[in-house]
Amino acid sequence: MARDRVVVFRLSQEEYRSLKEACDSCGARNFSDFTRSGLLASLLPAGGVPNHVQTRFATLEQQLTELQGAVTHLIQLLERAINPDKSGARPPEDDPDPLRVCST
Repeated sequence: MARDRVVVFRLSQEEYRSLKEACDSCGARNFSDFTRSGLLASLLPAGGVPNHVQTRFATLEQQLTELQGAVTHLIQLLERAINPDKSGARPPEDDPDPLRVCST
């Protein structure tokens, strides 16, 4: 990502010294990277993930839950179709007279 914007702000001598010490103690590459990453991190919610990403994940989780329910239902339908004798029903091809409606 191209960084083509400049942000300028003033610090007191004490603020600058504190910021410089924090930068040095973290082993940051340079003062600019340290302040940029600190400032951008402060824009994120507590979990460190932007709100739009959290919202998208929540939507995907809901869709996956619905899909899982649909797949489970389809599996149950397939199992009943493949093994109808477990449900007590006979498959139509086993009926000697498939056109029979009632016994006389």
